[in-house]
Amino acid sequence: MDTFDFFQWHWWAGAAIVLLIAEIFVPGFFLFCLSMGCIAASAAAALGGAATAQLISFSVASLIAFFTLRPLLMKRMWKDSGVLTNTEALVGQRGRVTQDFEPGLRLGRVSVAGDDWRAECTSDRALRSGDLIEVVRVDSNTLIVKAIEG
Repeated sequence: MDTFDFFQWHWWAGAAIVLLIAEIFVPGFFLFCLSMGCIAASAAAALGGAATAQLISFSVASLIAFFTLRPLLMKRMWKDSGVLTNTEALVGQRGRVTQDFEPGLRLGRVSVAGDDWRAECTSDRALRSGDLIEVVRVDSNTLIVKAIEG
């Protein structure tokens, strides 16, 4: 038995630690799964397993971690923050008509959240400058709005 074989489990354990540290910087828990494989291979090496047994242990443990632990961790750690951004944040916002809507066309302009937008009304009702509206949805660069009484 030469020195490399005797301390082989150290290499696997060191690789596991490096992968766990790298996981901090790379999202997705992929490196975490590989580190679990390294831990299994380290255990196989410590028990005197040959290189083939170590590689099989690494592969099996990595796959098991990838298909069992990773989905659990992703579900627990990658929660939606609930903060809406970009155009999604405009839905439900209120604004004012800046250019009259014609009843037949349903098109005009509105000011929402400090920006002027092209808008389409959900009804054939004529909207005039200054009327209150609420954003129902965003379709490309057009806000779909409805009139608010008041």
